[in-house]
Amino acid sequence: MTVTAQQVMDAKVHLGSLKNESHPKTSPYWAEVSRGLVIINPEIIATQINTVREALQEAKKAGKEILVVSEKKMYAQDLEDFSKKAGFSYLNYKIPGGFLTNFATFKKRIDTINDMEKFMGSEAYSSLTKKEQLIYKRKFARVNKIYKGVTKLTKKPEVVIVLDGTMLGVLLDEAKKIPNLETFVITSTNFPRYWNEDHIIMANVNSHKAMDFVVKSILG
Repeated sequence: MTVTAQQVMDAKVHLGSLKNESHPKTSPYWAEVSRGLVIINPEIIATQINTVREALQEAKKAGKEILVVSEKKMYAQDLEDFSKKAGFSYLNYKIPGGFLTNFATFKKRIDTINDMEKFMGSEAYSSLTKKEQLIYKRKFARVNKIYKGVTKLTKKPEVVIVLDGTMLGVLLDEAKKIPNLETFVITSTNFPRYWNEDHIIMANVNSHKAMDFVVKSILG
């Protein structure tokens, strides 16, 4: 289903950052400034959403490893739910530094977590004392909180969707170092860098309703 400018406005996706916080590099996407707030052109947003959705659909058909990342606490559970429904891997709690550039090391950690989960369903685990089981469960819960969304990754992500590019600038620096990695960025008008026009969505990233609309539209 094609997203329209009216739907963008209804979901308040077109509300950007304050004028004094917005970056000049995002000015091509502005429609106006109203009461000190940048208003993003809803027609542009609709086009961006439709473009990114089509690109993700093609990537999924091609069997590419797709990863969705965000550290926004208000949207953590929703991101997990939508990512699972779409069949994408996700990081929604804390993005470990070097996850993209040093993936081989993190893959070993992911394999260890998978082994821990299997062990918890084994007879060997059942033979432990209740105290030992509790200690093991707590250890597993700590690491699983961060990595539970990437336990099915079999190789380095080939497509990354970043929710709030300004917040995750370090991750974008990592992404730029990896050849052939497609990185789609959802961000507001305070984004301090240029990005491929086919790989960016200017949006209100501080509204749950707006984020819900964007994420549903591109992952659905």
